[in-house]
Amino acid sequence: MRIALLIASLGPGGAERVMSLLANGLAARGHEIFLITLASAEHDFYPLDQRVQRVGLEVTGNSAGMLGAVRANTRRVKVLRGSLRATSADTLLAFATHTNILAVVAAAGLRMRVVISERIDPAAHSEGPLWDALRLLAYQAADAVVVQTEKIGAWFRARLWRPGRVVVIPNLVLGAPRTTEDSAPLPAPFVLAAGRLVPQKGFDLLVRGFALAGEPDLHLVIAGEGPERPRLARLAAELGIAGRVHLLGNVRDLASLMQHARIFVLSSRYEGFPNVLLEALACGVPAIATDIDGVGEILLGGVCGVLVPAEDAPALGRAIARLTRDQPRREQLAAAGRAALRRYAPEPVLESWESVLGSER
Repeated sequence: MRIALLIASLGPGGAERVMSLLANGLAARGHEIFLITLASAEHDFYPLDQRVQRVGLEVTGNSAGMLGAVRANTRRVKVLRGSLRATSADTLLAFATHTNILAVVAAAGLRMRVVISERIDPAAHSEGPLWDALRLLAYQAADAVVVQTEKIGAWFRARLWRPGRVVVIPNLVLGAPRTTEDSAPLPAPFVLAAGRLVPQKGFDLLVRGFALAGEPDLHLVIAGEGPERPRLARLAAELGIAGRVHLLGNVRDLASLMQHARIFVLSSRYEGFPNVLLEALACGVPAIATDIDGVGEILLGGVCGVLVPAEDAPALGRAIARLTRDQPRREQLAAAGRAALRRYAPEPVLESWESVLGSER
């Protein structure tokens, strides 16, 4: 198949990571892959197989007011439509709400199958009244809507005219990633978290919980960048733990950090299907995570990780303290986590994507 993949950018982020893995996996299986981004390709964060044809449209940017936004999106649709024509793709696959809407509009009338994938829980995350309404309208026209969990699938089936076109495909994981040995040394022992520094990820809850854990020799390392950085630094200082909280920014060799961490913590308020948690399990790190949609499914209801209630900093602190002191439990969870990853092995997940991307209209 000739497949065009579309995402806003290939910068650091979970959806971007999954898109790069999907592009590489499909290219390795003999498909002709075009990876298109609205942003330039100049600052790509994730590596791509040399067989993937990379197209950066350079049509991103902020708009002043409603009229400016309409003009900017009209231009994006025009440029994207021209790029899609040039690929002569059989199928277009887009990721994330705003990009999905643009994809449906740009591909209208072209002879290609249109598959869109929602990467967040729409019941927990609103894009604003206008975009939420446009999402439901545009998704009606897609040939398939791919989501990551059964709960999100049920949400869309209840709202789309053709519920049979909603398909659940989890993220794939490649197993323990290869690491380099040149990462900067960090104080040990440490608890690791990773993700964009935004309220959704709940790092404020994690910093508070870490302070409550009462483990004076333990450090907290957070990999990622975003607008919450100043607030998190201030919070750590206010709680008297600034010297034990390390905000690293974006990290390319996250696997190396994972393999040296005592515990990985996912403190999110909501998610779609957190790939970073799968990667932590692949690296053999025992995990603590908030019991939100997608996470309980990955951790099998607590069999291969510790689940705590969302929005509960004291519960995070208690879980960190208990697991830090219990090495046999950490070893048990690490082994169970690796075993649970068989469900997300590349071959069956890629076969599911091939089935959706190549289905009859």
